[in-house]
Amino acid sequence: MAELPLGRQVAVPTGYCPAILHPIERKRNFRELAGPVSMHGLEHWRAYELSWLDSQGKPRVFIGELLFPADSPKLIESKSLKLYLASLNEERFASIELAAGRIRADLAQCCGARVEVQVWRPASCLDYRSLGDFELIDGQPLPGKPGKNGPDAGLLAVGASRVDARKLRSELFRSICPVTRQPDWASVAIGYVGREIDEAALLAYLCSFRRHAAWHERCADQVFHDIMRVCEPERLSLSLHFLRRGGLEINVYRSTDPVGSMNLLGRDVRQ
Repeated sequence: MAELPLGRQVAVPTGYCPAILHPIERKRNFRELAGPVSMHGLEHWRAYELSWLDSQGKPRVFIGELLFPADSPKLIESKSLKLYLASLNEERFASIELAAGRIRADLAQCCGARVEVQVWRPASCLDYRSLGDFELIDGQPLPGKPGKNGPDAGLLAVGASRVDARKLRSELFRSICPVTRQPDWASVAIGYVGREIDEAALLAYLCSFRRHAAWHERCADQVFHDIMRVCEPERLSLSLHFLRRGGLEINVYRSTDPVGSMNLLGRDVRQ
């Protein structure tokens, strides 16, 4: 972890610097999860500190949306992405399309997969449907304090009845950055079909991540696999909506069905 920009003091580049992007091998950090589970997904990043100069040298500001496939060989470390985007601040681009194309090519080169890039002017940035149609389960009682030993799939439980299109959410998710040890907060949205998942048990399980040190993507992988393995839903979709740090917001999607830009949900109120 010591070589990651996130764990070091790194100067902001004064010029365009794609070399500052730092890849992380997915398999190096994510141990194999038990069970032969078929999983689709993507990581949806929003960049709120995106800026460059137009062809006349006038500063412009934008909001960027970056979609990384969940099966890319590598992740991009978040601080290095922030620094890379900052390196564009003094670059001149004649159009949004040219800038987006440059970003798209650089990110694809780093992560080893095709990356979708959409750039918006702040006044025209699109949002999607909100998380409001997911039922909040945070009023459920917990059997005790969250454990100190990390995620505990043994807390999950199901009932005898079957439900269709159940949609649940929690705003109590917290994990720990494995490098800085700072807390990472997120809202969780879960949709499923199958035997009814005990909501108090689900909340207790999500809260068991509170002292767990892992990357955002790894947390989503584990929640998805644990629910699939223990609760055995017929269909499952999961998204973790992490709050922004350093102008970057990360939303991680995992599902039994293919996931694309049309499946993106809205911003959590805290985002």
